[in-house]
Amino acid sequence: MRVAVVGQGYVGVTGAVALASHRHRVTGIEQQPGRLRSLHAGRAPVVEPGLQQELSLALETGRLRFAESLASAHAHEPFDVVLITVGTPPAEDGSADLSQVTAAVTEAAALLPAPIVVLKSTVPPGTSDAFLDAFPQLRQRYAYNPEFLNQGSALDDWSSPARVVAGVCYEPVVRVLRELYGSPACPWVITTPVSAELAKYASNSFLAMKFSFANEVARLCGGPETNVDDVLRAAGCDPRIGHAFLQPGLGFGDSCLPKDTAALQRWADDLGVATPLLDAVIEINRTQPLLVIDTLCTELGADLASSQIAVLGARYEPWSDGMLAAPSRTIIPQLVDRAAGVRIWEPAIAGEELGRLFPGALAYTDMRSAIQGARAVVVLTEWPEIIEADWGELVTQLAAPAMIVDGKNCLSPQTMAGLPVAYHSTGRRLPVRIGIRPSPGVDDPVIM
Repeated sequence: MRVAVVGQGYVGVTGAVALASHRHRVTGIEQQPGRLRSLHAGRAPVVEPGLQQELSLALETGRLRFAESLASAHAHEPFDVVLITVGTPPAEDGSADLSQVTAAVTEAAALLPAPIVVLKSTVPPGTSDAFLDAFPQLRQRYAYNPEFLNQGSALDDWSSPARVVAGVCYEPVVRVLRELYGSPACPWVITTPVSAELAKYASNSFLAMKFSFANEVARLCGGPETNVDDVLRAAGCDPRIGHAFLQPGLGFGDSCLPKDTAALQRWADDLGVATPLLDAVIEINRTQPLLVIDTLCTELGADLASSQIAVLGARYEPWSDGMLAAPSRTIIPQLVDRAAGVRIWEPAIAGEELGRLFPGALAYTDMRSAIQGARAVVVLTEWPEIIEADWGELVTQLAAPAMIVDGKNCLSPQTMAGLPVAYHSTGRRLPVRIGIRPSPGVDDPVIM
């Protein structure tokens, strides 16, 4: 099939590469000049395991190319399907900004000969109905088909999805989608466009709820005999609950969950429908990064004002380059206001960009140098270099009495317990309790 993918952000470029690997002839449409130049040069504009290699292969085979204009590319070689994957960033009031989606759908609706139009961008319920009222010629060739990609496994998620949700007004459109995706062996939920739109928000809000619930449980693990890792491992063993996203830490701060929960909350407010559970999820997530500040203030007291603080990582996750909702955006500015100095080591962001994002903080290119002489280390990203570091040697570089605040719960409590440093994480307690010993070669405790 001849396919256009409009918008070459995270979802779009992943989809374009994945469809090309399934032997479709794909054109990625991108209007942002810098990103388009990067794509023409064969460079993936986002970080995702395996994406650069697959992009290079798709370009070499000739099954993938890039263009600036959908209309011009369609006139040259008409598309069978147009996928729209442009962004829906949050507006100031928390609602979804639909300007990019509206422009893309308007352009796609005018194409002749007429292709199937598939909207994948996350949009508030009722958006597709508004488009179909405005462009009735789309009704029999339109689908709202949301994506469900996890950062870090997006290519696999695209090729082997857990489910496919298709909101259509005309059943034969589903056959086109099955051909497009190669009929993956997973459940297909065929429904109305508005139900599909709400399903996307419901899915992301439920995942956000698991993060916030894990953080609320971690706050309950305040005594020396409670350990959140054990508590949530036990809960997650129930197949009705599961372990995925049941992880305490800094909260959810990726490019999707914060904006989608806020957009759903705003949509519900407009309907006059109360959402107390969703409201609580958002509030817990808002306050979770502040616990890092509270820990430093409690433990260092007046010494915080004269202390150097080393922050390791600024991204929400190593493979997530979206910084809009990263917890570091809350934590680091408050540290700059409270401490004598803040040093940042973030290997994926240039020093100039770190300076723009965090005025008053100093960027370091070497983790050891950032730590040297600091009174406290704050871990905000689970970079492998941090997890695998020789902390026995690194803590000797800290100013005593030193402390580590592990915001992502990514360091080994057993390792930290034997070091001359105060280790703080979310809901974990040291040392390991009597009656529990580590499994051979495994940090996680098991019952004796």
